[in-house]
Amino acid sequence: MEEEMADVDVWVYTLSGMAGKSQRVTVHLTGGQSLKGAVVELDRSRNTVVLDEYAHGSASTRHESPVHTILLTAVQAVTVHEQE
Repeated sequence: MEEEMADVDVWVYTLSGMAGKSQRVTVHLTGGQSLKGAVVELDRSRNTVVLDEYAHGSASTRHESPVHTILLTAVQAVTVHEQE
């Protein structure tokens, strides 16, 4: 159990600096699924991260784009993409 919490701490540290900055990341989840987007919000109390697939677009696109709430305990790896 301690190892799992250590992983969550790593993801909190990695993702918290990107919240609200339109930095593109790919979050790789246990089970092989991965989601790409920008970090919109990091909720430390719930151990979740919110990704918006098109957060770098216009305001109208942003509000229509898919948003994913991901449990940090399900995260296996995070890939940070270079700014375009």
